[in-house]
Amino acid sequence: MDIHKPKPWHGVREFLKEYVIIVVGVLTALGAEAVVQNLHDARLAEEARQAVRDELNLDITNMAVRFSWDACVIRRLDEIDALLDRAEAGGSFAPPGAVGTPRNRAIYAERWETAKSGGRLSLISSEEQRALARAYGQLEQVRETQQQELQVWHRLHALRGRRRLSPDMITVQRLAVTEARDLDANVHNSFIQGQFFARKVGVKGNALLQIPPSEAKSGPAICQPLGALPPQKPGPR
Repeated sequence: MDIHKPKPWHGVREFLKEYVIIVVGVLTALGAEAVVQNLHDARLAEEARQAVRDELNLDITNMAVRFSWDACVIRRLDEIDALLDRAEAGGSFAPPGAVGTPRNRAIYAERWETAKSGGRLSLISSEEQRALARAYGQLEQVRETQQQELQVWHRLHALRGRRRLSPDMITVQRLAVTEARDLDANVHNSFIQGQFFARKVGVKGNALLQIPPSEAKSGPAICQPLGALPPQKPGPR
């Protein structure tokens, strides 16, 4: 096996020539590695951006569907207010049927949390990060308020089948109606803010949703008339 010993340099010019070759080779390798890393980071950033945008688009669409039925919520609260007025004045009223609840819509944030914990959000522009964070922040407010709203409407369900209301119950129900109106307004305001920031990053709220056929035809239960319970059949003697 022949071993070739390195040839000695003959003069400064040859040394510089070898030096330049080595430096250029190292810089070329480093440059190629940087290009590959930049391409990899760009791909990760685009994947994270698209995943978060799709999730946010679904959230905004979901909430827009809720507010397409918001007139039903206001009408139901007006009906309950009118019933309480009659009860307070000593008038008669038919025992109300199902009160219903606003159609609380799901808010998803799994992809957003995954992108944050994985550090991928640092790969997109700071302006886009801020807009996304603000949009999700407002939607988190929506989610929390919807949970409070559900508890209030459960109190309103106590009216179902009632033929008489005590003064104390009338007071409790009036407070529940007021709280339900305030929470509905809070949900709406938070959604409007979230929608504004979502649009800043191009999210329009145009996801395709699967609405149950019965709901698509006649709307949620709260959009149906308050009505009255059917008369009870006499039981066996």
